[in-house]
Amino acid sequence: MLDLNVEFQEEYKRLDRLCKDYLSSTEGVSEYVRQMESTPPFDRRYVFTWEDDYKQLKHVRWVRNQLAHEVGTLDSDICTEDDLDWVQSFYDRIMNGSDPFTIMRKAKAEEAHRAKQQEQARKAIVADHPKTKRSKPSLLGRLIANIKKFFS
Repeated sequence: MLDLNVEFQEEYKRLDRLCKDYLSSTEGVSEYVRQMESTPPFDRRYVFTWEDDYKQLKHVRWVRNQLAHEVGTLDSDICTEDDLDWVQSFYDRIMNGSDPFTIMRKAKAEEAHRAKQQEQARKAIVADHPKTKRSKPSLLGRLIANIKKFFS
């Protein structure tokens, strides 16, 4: 167990350092958790793993705190292989741009881009609509206009 707990702590420190850099913070994983908590539910909808990631981050932070602050935990089975695997996986997800905040940012940017395209398409349709175009009057229209001029 000692080796697993020590390896977990090292991987957690690595993740914590990455989160500090990623979020420009001194707090790392704790700041990531805080920012997840302060993200409006409307924005969370872009990330189907949001709740699982949030709960797992809180869990691995708790495991790390137990290992760092509680006496005798280094020799216990407090940490699991799944905990270690998840920390490593989350680190990789941040590095390759598939963590919750990057997914959310990309999805919001794509949504804004689509909205802009739709607005441009709507404007193009309105501009091409016959009622908004100034076209040359028809022969009948010109004839009526000339008759009106004659009698005015």
